[in-house]
Amino acid sequence: MGLASGIKKIFIQFTIDKNGNITNIKIRAPHKSLEKEALRVMNLLPKMTPGMQRDKPVNVRYVQPIIFKVIGD
Repeated sequence: MGLASGIKKIFIQFTIDKNGNITNIKIRAPHKSLEKEALRVMNLLPKMTPGMQRDKPVNVRYVQPIIFKVIGD
């Protein structure tokens, strides 16, 4: 992929809606193929339990960082 050695981060922002579905997925990564893989994994996640506020289901936004280390040759 041509990534330089060092710490790399992928940021995934998504919403769990009132029905427990994962929606509004936004991904930032240092390479397009990493974004594509992160999206593939997010689409494999099962239906979630929605957040509750005053005994009613609500949308909840999350940001999940993925941090990894690239080791050069």
